[in-house]
Amino acid sequence: MKETAQTINDLIAAGDIKKADVLLAKTLRNDLSDDERVELLVLRARVRLLSERPEDALDDIATATTLDPHTEYAPHILELKAECYFARFEMAVPGFADRADTQRAVELYQRILQSHPSYANVGWIYYQLGRISVTANIIDEALQYFHQALLNPSSVRALTAYCYERLGFIAYYEQRDLEKALAFLNRAIDTYPADENRRWLVQVHILKSRILRATGDTEGALRSIDLALAALSGADTKVASAEVLLAAGEIYAEMPGRDRDVIGYLQQFTQAAKRPPGVDVTWSRVNEMLGNAFFNLGQYENAVSAYQSALNFNPDHPWALSLYYRIARSHYQQRMYQSVVDTIREMEQVAVAEAQSIEDYRVYDILGNALFALRRYEQAVEAYGQALRIAPTNAENLSKIKSYYDLARELI
Repeated sequence: MKETAQTINDLIAAGDIKKADVLLAKTLRNDLSDDERVELLVLRARVRLLSERPEDALDDIATATTLDPHTEYAPHILELKAECYFARFEMAVPGFADRADTQRAVELYQRILQSHPSYANVGWIYYQLGRISVTANIIDEALQYFHQALLNPSSVRALTAYCYERLGFIAYYEQRDLEKALAFLNRAIDTYPADENRRWLVQVHILKSRILRATGDTEGALRSIDLALAALSGADTKVASAEVLLAAGEIYAEMPGRDRDVIGYLQQFTQAAKRPPGVDVTWSRVNEMLGNAFFNLGQYENAVSAYQSALNFNPDHPWALSLYYRIARSHYQQRMYQSVVDTIREMEQVAVAEAQSIEDYRVYDILGNALFALRRYEQAVEAYGQALRIAPTNAENLSKIKSYYDLARELI
């Protein structure tokens, strides 16, 4: 039995959760003493928690404590139970998370601190309390917990790195202190044990790249993305890969002349990420960036398709009118003048429905050009006239618009 338990622990440590689960199921079918069954049930609860099945893990803990009531308040059982409640909260569908789960977790963690102050993993307890405080937006309390975590012992070898990562997260998103955020993240990277799974560093490098972008250090941001990609080597998760590819695409989208890189990374993102069934702001943004890159490369048909997808993924897009203009502009480049007219008329309908007004004079300039090309001169005059009415006095195309306005009037 001891050898089996050790084998299961070794499998858990190696991240081979499926094999551990199979071995546990097989062993639990044997004739066992209550003590042996309790030990295996607690191990299976850990495995089920790691498999993102906190409900099943809680069932195993309940069975184990029924078999041996003395284990109910043991610190490692209290910790495991708290982890299950917190995991259930984190895994809940957005909008359906139950704050009562975090309250239960806090109560269990606090009981460990009060009843077992010398517990070997007390540093981790403080860390988890800090994470819960972040979810409740109690930032000062979270900072205190993370600093306490750094000062206390733990069996989690990477805890120091985890704490510095959270401190960097808070410094960036809550305190807007970019220099301090970078310093904390660098410490997180430097203190992360070399023999731990490198995949954890992926998120740290992605966050660091965002901060470096905010400081204007684009090259530094790209270096962080390269490090994130390197940390993904051999990883079996598409989610982390998709996040890195998206971050790379966003950085290149801000750099002139890198449109092929934008398309390359974002198309890889669409292959790595699961396509959402409905509205999704991220996929809308991805298609908007793809549309811009395709347009810059003269791939206007692809640009139209991407911009339309951006609208489909986010029908309430705050810049919907701008996307319609970009679609119209792409049609114009293909000399599809009737499509230009149809797109702008649809844009006008959207503006009326949303109680917005079209303020960009270029919309009516391109509409006038399309109508002029279609020899619908009277309508072209109306479009050019609208462009002239809303154009700023320093608009670059003002003289051109005025000349075409006059010419269209002569051709009526």
